Amino acid sequence: MRKNNQPISGVFILVIIVYQCLWHFALPFVLVRLWWKGRKEPGYREHILERLGFYKVQTFTDAIWVHAVSVGETRASAPLIHALIARNQRILLTHTTPTGRKTGANLFKSYIEKGVLKQCYLPYDFCWPISRFLSQFKPSKGLLMETEVWPSILFFSRNKLPICLINGRLSLKSSLNFAKFGGLSKELFSLFEKILAQTQRDAEHYALFGIQSCPVTGNLKFDVQLDPTQIAFGQLWKKSLGSRQVVTLASSREGEEEMVIQAWSKLQDTKPLLLIVPRHLSRLTEIEKFLDQRKITFTKRSLITPPTDLTHDVLIGDTMGEMAGYLSMADYVVMGGTLMGTGGQNLIEPISLGKPVILGPSTYNFADISQAAIESGIAIPLSKSTLPQIENELLNVFQDFQDHPQKIEKMSLLCSGFAKHHQGATAKTLDYLNLPLMQIKGD
Repeated sequence: MRKNNQPISGVFILVIIVYQCLWHFALPFVLVRLWWKGRKEPGYREHILERLGFYKVQTFTDAIWVHAVSVGETRASAPLIHALIARNQRILLTHTTPTGRKTGANLFKSYIEKGVLKQCYLPYDFCWPISRFLSQFKPSKGLLMETEVWPSILFFSRNKLPICLINGRLSLKSSLNFAKFGGLSKELFSLFEKILAQTQRDAEHYALFGIQSCPVTGNLKFDVQLDPTQIAFGQLWKKSLGSRQVVTLASSREGEEEMVIQAWSKLQDTKPLLLIVPRHLSRLTEIEKFLDQRKITFTKRSLITPPTDLTHDVLIGDTMGEMAGYLSMADYVVMGGTLMGTGGQNLIEPISLGKPVILGPSTYNFADISQAAIESGIAIPLSKSTLPQIENELLNVFQDFQDHPQKIEKMSLLCSGFAKHHQGATAKTLDYLNLPLMQIKGD
């Protein structure tokens, strides 16, 4: 097994020690916060001991460890996990959020039943939970998805297993934050065996911290195969609506529903069906209250059996695991997270389904793909800065699509070619991971 022989400075070790002390001080408050979050999302109150490094699972050593924080990372990891298991590897899949864990359980149910994949929570990032995790599972290699840079994980695993950052993403905002710590950030990033970047811009940002060899492998999300059953369900439901347009607000964040609804409500003539799929289902009550106050008729997906001829103004997507269906129903998609400064959610899924996207001004989580989509004519940017201006831009785009549906058809054709052009990240990632070093040993 490769050891990390990078020299560690005394200052870095001192910072790690202080970091451990801060974690021990904060732990009671972290646990209270975890329990508090469980009021709205009960999953946070389950498997709490795993977050401290205590696991009930039977022996499962020498597997490849993949860390996928939440839903997006878990879905993005799917093509790679399928490819690794096809090569007779076993997978230890860790998460941070209950929704990520539930998504993984659904995606990899057959692998879990066969015993080739185990799921658990990654423990909190300080010494003894991380040490217990590493001692319990003894993974052969660690693969952290996208933005996960955890000091204790990297420090305490440096002489035990190689860890790679895959599908790596480092925005300008994040790189500026890391730059505040100067040489300490360089030492932290040097603890990775490899960093595989999504884009050339990401690679350039990593280079600022001494990562000279940073292959660009593309984005694994383009290789994700969406559930064909869900796609068929969405298409069937869309067909039942006849000529009525459907606009999907996907993975919306706080404040975005209000902005979109206000723009949508000003449309002339017959309004399209507005399908709202909130990022966090714990916000359903506030969305419903807003719709009630404005006397907008709505129903929830959980209350009806599709395909149903919807006469309501709004449909709320309040179910887990049906995003592909909700996107498939759409004529076009407003991308959540882009309107209120939170960096944007995954625009790759709607594009892969041939759906043009509307992007607000905040796209730093998917900066390069967003720009490429705009330049390719499959995404429409909202460039104004104030909320009333953005709302007015939204209204103009809605009205234009309603008056000229042929524009949607032309953009839809371009989407498929764009998605196909960007596929292949899984194969490139496997090439750089040096699989001969990851052959499974018996337990």
